Amino acid sequence: MIWGQGDGSTLSTIESDFGTIGGLICWEHWMPLARAAMHAKKEVVHIAQWPSVIELHQMASRHYAFEGRCFVLACGCVLTKKNVLKGFDSLGLNEPEARVMLDSIASVDDHYLMSGGSCVIQPDASFLVEPKFYDETILYAELDFDLIGESSMIMDTDGHYSRPDIFSLTIDTTPKKNVRFLTGK
Repeated sequence: MIWGQGDGSTLSTIESDFGTIGGLICWEHWMPLARAAMHAKKEVVHIAQWPSVIELHQMASRHYAFEGRCFVLACGCVLTKKNVLKGFDSLGLNEPEARVMLDSIASVDDHYLMSGGSCVIQPDASFLVEPKFYDETILYAELDFDLIGESSMIMDTDGHYSRPDIFSLTIDTTPKKNVRFLTGK
């Protein structure tokens, strides 16, 4: 596993004609403070990017939709062993050991490495578009943004439910540089 340290400057959203769009990747959806920061940005659409949207990732995505009172587009990859081998072969490398290693990767039915599972989730955590597995497709959905206002009347995790009288979250959005030049006297 590879992890690269980031900083708060990349915890961003974009504004669109219909509201704020944001996103997190993979296990960031299990980090309560990352979720709280994004919920405070008032997303109407959240992009939840996963390798595959397996059941556990569906749970996290549905929880995010309910907690954040937003639509979640959970995106998963459909990847076959054949795709991996074809991609490697296209590089034209003379690395037979690497090819053998890739060919030995176990996969479901000796075919799929990633199952997809992309879906669209409503602010009440229900599926607007059910998860699609083992299907390279584009999902389409019409989002009813009135549902966000209605559902926020039930629970607003960034409003009074967040208990600002006792809790606060500070987010440092300063980009962190690897090299800094300090001048002294």
